[in-house]
Amino acid sequence: MALSLALPGAGQHVLKERRQWAYLALEVAGWASYLNRRHAAIDLRRRYRDFAWENGRIQNGERVDGPFAYYEALSKWTQSGAFDSDGGAPGVQPETDPATYNGSVWNLATRIFFPGGMPVPETDPAYRSALAYYQENAFGTALLWDWSGTPETQNEFAGLIHQSDHRFSQATTVLGVVIANHLISAADAYLSARGGAGGTRLRIVPSERTTGPAWWAVLSVPWSG
Repeated sequence: MALSLALPGAGQHVLKERRQWAYLALEVAGWASYLNRRHAAIDLRRRYRDFAWENGRIQNGERVDGPFAYYEALSKWTQSGAFDSDGGAPGVQPETDPATYNGSVWNLATRIFFPGGMPVPETDPAYRSALAYYQENAFGTALLWDWSGTPETQNEFAGLIHQSDHRFSQATTVLGVVIANHLISAADAYLSARGGAGGTRLRIVPSERTTGPAWWAVLSVPWSG
């Protein structure tokens, strides 16, 4: 059982069962598929980051790449808006245009912290709380963008993100199959060692509960009450 848990098919090999080849083949194919999909996802991630920098980002200094949530926002919002709408004034003056991403963050902050949504003086604690929320959730000067006038370019960028996310999702699914193969092989080896696995067989069957390519690993074990 321990051998099969470490390497699917190893326990079956010791027990001289031909099922070892099915487990081993699934292990090799699973890792190959996982590495292929993860490599493709990472390559697409590099491509959409480069694409955003070259086509949508406002280049005002050294390039800074944000987290995935940042690129999701780039794919959905035409403009980031400014982070500080008045650089000449002391402190941070939030973007107020709700049609921009940063403006929507400030709009949300005012609805959360301002009593009744009414404006309050900048010296009011409610204003300081709203400003702190804005500074934490809005994107700073190094991460601003503007897709104005090029919706087709933004759509192309969104397509690259979708492809990358899909490849990462596929890699995660395949990794789950690899782990399941280890567990099933171990369980099969345990039953075989106890002499209760006569007629046991592993089948890979297509799933009827999902769309697209997906499979179930089914271990059939005879049982007598």
